[in-house]
Amino acid sequence: MGISQYWQIERRDHPIKMELSDCLKRNADTMAPFLLMFLAEIIAAINSVVSKVVFTSGTDPIVFNVYQFIVSLLFLAPFAFFLERKSRPPLTFSILCWLFLQALLGATLFMNLYAASLNYISSTSQSAMINLFPAFTYVLSVASRQEQAELNQLRGIGKLLGTIVSVSGAFTLILCRRKSVTSMIFASDFSQDVGYAMIVFGTLSFSAWIVLQKPMMERYPAGLSITAIMYLFGTLQTCLIVVFTSYEASKWKLNWDLELLNIVIGGILNGGVAMFIFTWCAKKRGPLFVAVFSPLNLLLTAVIEMVILGTTMNFGGLFGAVMIVGGLYLFLWSKSKEETKDAEADDEIFSPFLPQSTYC
Repeated sequence: MGISQYWQIERRDHPIKMELSDCLKRNADTMAPFLLMFLAEIIAAINSVVSKVVFTSGTDPIVFNVYQFIVSLLFLAPFAFFLERKSRPPLTFSILCWLFLQALLGATLFMNLYAASLNYISSTSQSAMINLFPAFTYVLSVASRQEQAELNQLRGIGKLLGTIVSVSGAFTLILCRRKSVTSMIFASDFSQDVGYAMIVFGTLSFSAWIVLQKPMMERYPAGLSITAIMYLFGTLQTCLIVVFTSYEASKWKLNWDLELLNIVIGGILNGGVAMFIFTWCAKKRGPLFVAVFSPLNLLLTAVIEMVILGTTMNFGGLFGAVMIVGGLYLFLWSKSKEETKDAEADDEIFSPFLPQSTYC
């Protein structure tokens, strides 16, 4: 008796095992986006802390981005070539235009404006403004009809309140970690205004990038290839920025220390793994699902700084951390209610044709 025939008999003889196996698979598929997003935010938080240390040592942030883009491209390209060789659609001119736009939004504008803004505002002020990401993404997701506002339903109100509470918690954590709150809010220096404008525009561009991921993955279902090509275009675009703004050969010299280590590790983990997770989760759960995890990055960064750099967190910062987690939980609870309703609607359509299960 062949293995395939034996397996068919085993499946017929053990329906309970089959249903339990299917149940475990469905639960794993449900939990995967949550676990992957948590992993991605841990990677991003570690990269943020190390990058701040590298930038304070005099490294040019935009040149640093070019090197990280190259490392991310070299890391992703082999996986994209071999793993998606059979499933990857042909690259048409329209797809290339979309990928060029995605590189402009998600790599060139966001990452370079993020880095350049540090020349004008503090990293604390920058972190506060980046936490507008969920709010921008919520508006763009509803406008593009990828998310339903449903403010007349409890789940719709929960998604909105969860986003607001999480963002408010991020601002609370930021403000309570500063010695002078008024210096951050009411500063009128023109250079600081430039820095704030940079980070707001960069955050808006990243929100637009994450909103484009789901329709892009539907048109070109090859996430690794999308991310790799994005870094190819991002490298070329950022090189042009360096050439036409402040080209100095000395800026391209790498130091064999934490700078080089951060370029390699950050390019692989943050640029390669984390960005692919963002793309995959945006397709699976929608752009707002990805965005609402961003305040968690600030909380993780604060914890990592306490462990590595010896910083402290007062009661107000702890309260902000609770708000972040509570807002995230409220959003995810509301999102699960929305998905449960959609699943029930599908069951009502197909239930006459499907066997009933009592195990899951």
